[in-house]
Amino acid sequence: MSKTKNKYSFDDHPEHKVQLSIWRDKWIANAMSTKAMDENDRAICRKAVKGLYEAAGKECPPDHRIVFVSSPFIARFAGGFAAAIWYMRKNKNFKPYAATDDATYAATYAATDDATLTATDDATLTATDDATRAATDAATDAAIYAATYDATRTAIYAATDDATRTAIYAATDDATRTATYDAIYAATDAATDAATDAAIYAATDDATRAATEQKKNWFSLDINIMVSLSTKLGLGKFGLSCAVEANKLYQGGNFWSAWDSFLTFFRYIAELPIDYSRYDHWEKLSQHSSWRIIHEKFCIISDRPEILKVDEQKRPHNESGPFCKWRDGIGLYAWHGVRIPQEWIENKESLTPEIALKWENLEQRRAACEMLGWVNILDKLKAKVIDKDDDPQIGTLLEVDLPDSGKERFLRVKCGTGRDFALAMPKHIKSALEGNAWSYGLDAINFKPEIRT
Repeated sequence: MSKTKNKYSFDDHPEHKVQLSIWRDKWIANAMSTKAMDENDRAICRKAVKGLYEAAGKECPPDHRIVFVSSPFIARFAGGFAAAIWYMRKNKNFKPYAATDDATYAATYAATDDATLTATDDATLTATDDATRAATDAATDAAIYAATYDATRTAIYAATDDATRTAIYAATDDATRTATYDAIYAATDAATDAATDAAIYAATDDATRAATEQKKNWFSLDINIMVSLSTKLGLGKFGLSCAVEANKLYQGGNFWSAWDSFLTFFRYIAELPIDYSRYDHWEKLSQHSSWRIIHEKFCIISDRPEILKVDEQKRPHNESGPFCKWRDGIGLYAWHGVRIPQEWIENKESLTPEIALKWENLEQRRAACEMLGWVNILDKLKAKVIDKDDDPQIGTLLEVDLPDSGKERFLRVKCGTGRDFALAMPKHIKSALEGNAWSYGLDAINFKPEIRT
């Protein structure tokens, strides 16, 4: 890197630096958008898809193979099934019941490597990140470049990513991967590779339903439908395997806004003198659509969710419904970042202290206890009194033996409205006063409770 006089830095452009938070918030809003795609969005996306393929030097699929769907779940299954079909058309003697890992790889990766990776690399990273680095390198010395680049990444990319990552990941890759794995496991648990046989399929269908009911999914998607569709298409296990691996074909759209927030800052605010024409297609797709599957023969684009909610720590959370829901009815359920069964939210009477305390997954068990209220759980566990203050608003320190978790301490207190609450306490707390003080971030010596008359 040359030691020439720097031509660009935040020191020379303080007006750019004040734009960081504005630009960050703009792209956070884009990532969390619940606006339904309209015909204008779809028209822009069709044009952008063509530009994306052209930028990669690839032939774009015809318009009828640029498909818009309601959710990433549908995109993933459809993408996996379509990749399987194209592979079978190319390999006439291939039989889906004889599918191998190599065939699945070829259908979902090797055959689309150029269309996916080259399009991504050429149209975005090569055309923007490398160009940004080069332009910045030429304009600044090492110290100025590092300070500007790192500061921008921290203020925009990292901030946007931190604000959206948990909810976005939970709503797409992690969730769709789980759904497709559940589908293939359900399809093979009680069946063989002859899954297309009617009798075997009936057994598979029954097994799927039983497995789904037992698992108590945290997403409202009927896996049976996808298993049935793969069978009807003559794909069987192969189609579902391709759906599992369809993550190799996806790009995040507005869900990858963190990266776009960084790139577009240099494009529109710093106005670096580089050619963003190839990246422009990617940017428009990020602004007008969500999760997508890119294949050499087709492109499947998902709509944004209808609902996307998080708690104050940006974790997936909704007490009254799915934290994320698409317009086709598929929804995801979470309590302060922990995935929970749909019925715990939609049918609250189904969750009892007995179920909560015996639940196998420890994080979900704690979530269930929080949902029911620790007061109810403590009553059920016959908690041991460690210390009781004369003032009920200071409370009573209790200890319980939680299944598989060991001894835990809680402070039961009565608030000014007369309601009882239970607060989880660290194990070192020895008295109710100490616990009450700790809940305010104080020690017992300096803690002076308000005297209520």
